Amino acid sequence: MMRKGVLPGTVAGLFCMLAAAQAADQTSDTAREIPRKAVTLKAPPPAEKPFFLVNDNRVTVSQFSGGVPGYAKNSQSTTLAYTHYDTWAYGSNSFSLLTSKYDHGAATAPCLGSVLAPTGLCAGGVAASASIRSTFGWNELFDTNAFSVGPLTNISFLVGADASLSNIFTASSNYDVLAGLQFGFSLPYKGYFNISPMYFQRMQHGAQLMPPAFGGPVSMPPPYPGLPDGVMHFTPTWGLDFNYYMDLGFLPETLQYFSISGRAAIRGADGNGGYGPYPRSPFSNRTTAYALEPVRLTLDAGKLFWGASYAHLVDVWAAWRYEKNISGYAEAYDTSCITKGVYNGSCSSNGIYYGMTVKLGAPVPGTPALSPFGTPFFTSVDNSFTYGVLPSATAPGETAKTVKQVYAFTHTDSWAYGTNRLYAELLKSDHRDPASPCSAIYNHPAFGATAPCSGNMEINAALRSTIGFNEVFNTTAFRAGALRNVSFEIGADGRTTLGYAAPAKEAIVAGLQFAFDLPFKSYLTIAPLYYQEWNHSTYAVPNNAGNSPYGVGLYGVPPYKGLMPAGFTGTVDGNLHYDPTWALEIDYGSALDFLPESLRYFSLSGHVGIYGPKGNGAYGGYTLPSSWNTRTEINAEPVRLSFDASKALWGEKYAHFVEAFVAYRYWHNKFGLDGSNPANGICFFANGTSNKSCTEQTVYTGVTVKF
Repeated sequence: MMRKGVLPGTVAGLFCMLAAAQAADQTSDTAREIPRKAVTLKAPPPAEKPFFLVNDNRVTVSQFSGGVPGYAKNSQSTTLAYTHYDTWAYGSNSFSLLTSKYDHGAATAPCLGSVLAPTGLCAGGVAASASIRSTFGWNELFDTNAFSVGPLTNISFLVGADASLSNIFTASSNYDVLAGLQFGFSLPYKGYFNISPMYFQRMQHGAQLMPPAFGGPVSMPPPYPGLPDGVMHFTPTWGLDFNYYMDLGFLPETLQYFSISGRAAIRGADGNGGYGPYPRSPFSNRTTAYALEPVRLTLDAGKLFWGASYAHLVDVWAAWRYEKNISGYAEAYDTSCITKGVYNGSCSSNGIYYGMTVKLGAPVPGTPALSPFGTPFFTSVDNSFTYGVLPSATAPGETAKTVKQVYAFTHTDSWAYGTNRLYAELLKSDHRDPASPCSAIYNHPAFGATAPCSGNMEINAALRSTIGFNEVFNTTAFRAGALRNVSFEIGADGRTTLGYAAPAKEAIVAGLQFAFDLPFKSYLTIAPLYYQEWNHSTYAVPNNAGNSPYGVGLYGVPPYKGLMPAGFTGTVDGNLHYDPTWALEIDYGSALDFLPESLRYFSLSGHVGIYGPKGNGAYGGYTLPSSWNTRTEINAEPVRLSFDASKALWGEKYAHFVEAFVAYRYWHNKFGLDGSNPANGICFFANGTSNKSCTEQTVYTGVTVKF
């Protein structure tokens, strides 16, 4: 990749020198030998069009109070979102990752939510989602301008997919695919408007859809048999998306810090998810759903405080949001929207919400600054998707072997004072690691057996940011020998799954990072850190908890009794407050430049994370069994061997665009669970024999694509 500010300028200067030399030769020849044919001056060849033109990345935090179908009419939520957008030679890509934390109105098990019963003491639920959209422009694909007429700027093919999950009572998850067209139009004041008609299809999992034998207290009520794995198969339908953006350029110059934008997503009716011999009630038929944000007013705080060079570095905004028949739940008749014959208000919502967005990216170095969002002080941005398969993963307490598919996104950037790295992964297990309500502890037939429930799904995310001492203090005092820099490091982790325990991990880290340069284009970073974690477990909820008077006896089965051993209180909401502890994170990488030139397609990398004991999660006056005490956890991928397939096939210019890899993964005392204590009922059978589910060892393979 070209180095910004060095190679482009050098090339331009070289072209000028060549042109000047040719002009001088032409003048000299003409003066000496008039009859001779003059030398024709050729224009320099046009610059090659780069593959990626714009690489824009943002982090947003927002607040909203709205409905959660079947749970809450008005649940307060805080959402943290990461958004990536890029344009390339033939279209665009966007990716978003969101996590939302609800209040007690939309609760985890065993509470049901405020529209079904009084608000219980259970912890508020967590939801996470990921979305990807890609367009392929017809003008670019067919090398024409025929699809740019008047305000129409282009017509594009559109494809995309969504995945979401929540640890609230029914452990719901969605998987969506879509395909269609996008019509792009220009608006005044650097504005645009897009409209996208599409084909749309989804599947959805819910614990309440299981047959009575496995769904337990939340199973499908008679006369319907339930779905064998709790997954609804909806019929294909239509969708329609809109979005627009416009600077308020008509305002006086002193007020040109504002912009407006909006979006809408409409999805057609798509049945009730029943199929074949597994019908569902007609009162579960999904109807047309509307999710609208007609207007968002944004103040460009970066431009206001620091000038045009920092436009949209920081935005603050307020928007009006309107949702009707959320996710297709019909407010007129769906059982999730009706409580005791009356609409409970959970299937539609509207209101003002607000937030702040911080930009983390810049156009790709060496390319035109085509982004409408300006260029802040970021010097490099890198993004990649990875797909891999873990053939021998584990799920503590469930199975010592499950196949997990891994879909991962990695963002890294460097800026004037340090670096940022975001890693997010979605893992989909097979049926040996089942989603709720199946559980080896609660109602799963046997440890390690294939369960009827859909395979579990989990989302993990980790953010690390460094601030370099050399950069902050404008010195080289922290560079000596192999030591390149010393940095202050902060970060955060998050995790949630569809498992019966309803985990909701939140962790913070802070400390120092020591960065070293090693031979053969290699690096090593060592970070000693402070670490603290908060989490949740249904098993920590006190006995006889839940929403009174319903509990989970909504369908006429006994209320929730709990699984807490006698003599222990559990924690009032199932939340776990772990003790502060230490951590050590080590990363390395090597380009293996000692190999012969013909073999320089390989590289090595690895990561080791070691986290000290953190107690058992009890806090205040609450008590939990000593068998819940944690031990030192080692989460490592000590070696990954990557093959640079794109460099091998297409040359140095496309180095690292596509890589295939093989790696070894080792996870000892997974999640901090004590794999050496026979009293630990998650890691050991009742007879004191280890079930081997708390240590994971597997070799796995995958492919990484950079963009």
